[in-house]
Order: sequence, then C-alpha cells, then structure tokens
Amino acid sequence: MKASQLAQVILVALLLAPAAGRAQFRVVGYVPSWHGSITNAQLAQLTHVNYAFLQPTATGGLHPIDNPAKLRQLVAAAHAAHVRALVSVGGWHDGDHSAFDAIGASAQYTRAFVANLLHFADDYQLDGIDIDWEYPDTCTAPGYAALLQQLAARLHSQGKLLTAAVAGGAWGGPGIERGVFESVDFLNIMAYDGPHPMHATYASAVQTLAYWKLRGLPASKAVLGVPFYAQPGGIPYASLLAQGADPNADSFKNLGYNGLATIASKTTLALDQASGIMIWELTQDAAGASSLLAAISRLVAQHAQAPAVGR
Repeated sequence: MKASQLAQVILVALLLAPAAGRAQFRVVGYVPSWHGSITNAQLAQLTHVNYAFLQPTATGGLHPIDNPAKLRQLVAAAHAAHVRALVSVGGWHDGDHSAFDAIGASAQYTRAFVANLLHFADDYQLDGIDIDWEYPDTCTAPGYAALLQQLAARLHSQGKLLTAAVAGGAWGGPGIERGVFESVDFLNIMAYDGPHPMHATYASAVQTLAYWKLRGLPASKAVLGVPFYAQPGGIPYASLLAQGADPNADSFKNLGYNGLATIASKTTLALDQASGIMIWELTQDAAGASSLLAAISRLVAQHAQAPAVGR
C-alpha cells in the first residue's frame, strides 16, 4: 500500500472511532460471495463486514460456502483493519426459506444447526453470525425465536456476535417475536425493496424505524439498511452513474435509487434514532466524490467529533 493510501486509511479509522463516553456508531457492509471485492480503504470505513451467503440444509447442516478463499481473505483483511467479520446465513435465496422452516420446526435440527454454525465460525475465525431468514411468519416465529435464543447463548459465551437481518416494516414484522430483541446484539433492518411506491425513500426509512421502535426494539439495537442499487432490476449504483445518472438524484430512467443527498439524510436519521447504518452491498458503490460509503463516513466522523453535551 502506498504511503498516501495508508494515511487515508488511518485517518478514516480515527474519525470513525467513538468519542469518549459515546457508543460507536455501526457501519455494517455486506460483501457477496459471487462477485466483486472491496478495498482496504472501504474496510477502514466499516465497523462490521458480513460475507453473504452461507446456506442451511433442511436438517440443520450447512452447504459448502461459495469461494471459501475469498471469505478467509476478507476475514484476515477485516481483522487487520480492526473490523468485525461475520458470515450471513440465508438471504433471499429466490424466496425459498423451506430449510429454515424445517430447522425451526425441529428441536433436533435447531441444535444441529447451532452446533454447525459455531464450528463454521471457529473454522473461519469469524466474530459472529448474521441470520438472514427471509422471512419468518406468524407460524414459524416461535422456531425462529428459539433458534436465535440458542445461538445467542452459544455465541455470546464465546464473545461472538449474533445479528439478524429483518424486513423493513409491518409486512414482515409479525414473524419476529419480542424475545428476539434480547437475543441479538442488533438487527439489520432491510428498509428497501418493500411495498412502497418508490424504492427505499427517506419517508419509508422514517416509517421503518418508527415501526420497530413501536415494537419495542431499542434504538441501541436498530441498524438502518440502505441500498447501493436501484429498483427495478437491482442495478448497482456505480452502473447507474456510468449510464449518466446524477449522484445527487434519486431517479433515473424510471429507476429509483438513493443518491448522495438521500444517503446523507438517512445517515443523519440513523445517528439520531438508531445505532448504525447497514449497506447492501459494498461492491455496488462508486469511487471518488460520488461514493455513498464516503458520504456515510463523513457524517459519522462529524458526529463523532461533535460535543456529546446536550445529545
């Protein structure tokens, strides 16, 4: 790494460090197994990085992880940057959550799943597990809660984290019982792709945080998810800009996305009402002055440097 790059990494890390007496604001980024990579400079702007995805079997086993060498490299780089590395389990998976449903319905499969996840975390020297069951409903909610309770007990006894990705609002909330809030260290709230007229608007983010607060989720465990892509089509933000989209706008050719201004507004919202920002996903970001991650980092740094009195 060049001296100038190293200096930039150190500066960002110092700016993201929490002020005395103030909890560290989380910046959680997902990295997909199937494409792309992130730089050391990006890692330096995170507190947590999640490798997506590890898939369960219906009996509590685990399918082989995609690109295991990539995961090991990411963990090593994250630890060198003092960033906590987790594996995310599940994901959208074309809407097929049958394996999770089967695990949650069986105490035997739940025990096996927990044991297998602990072994996987040890093998890859992970700092925790992120459960991304999309989505438990009222029927599967008890099994989901029991799984997270058991997993939390085992992970926390080893000093590891348990997080979970949950839907952005009322339509997905009934599958999350209040006991889950006690089990997890925090929830990554996917405030995007929901049934809103526009993709991931600021108004929907406000409504999402209000919903989870009403459900009883403490702000200290709420992490607001933001998209680095457009809908429909899941087009990466960087690709949009390459096609001529404005980084300061939120729409382009009937596509909705979050530009710099909206990302800044959402970061300010999360600084005020939550405990972090979550990003899906990091490899979709643009470089330079148009970087959404850099916009998040600037606001987090400004907040960390501001006096804590009166907050």
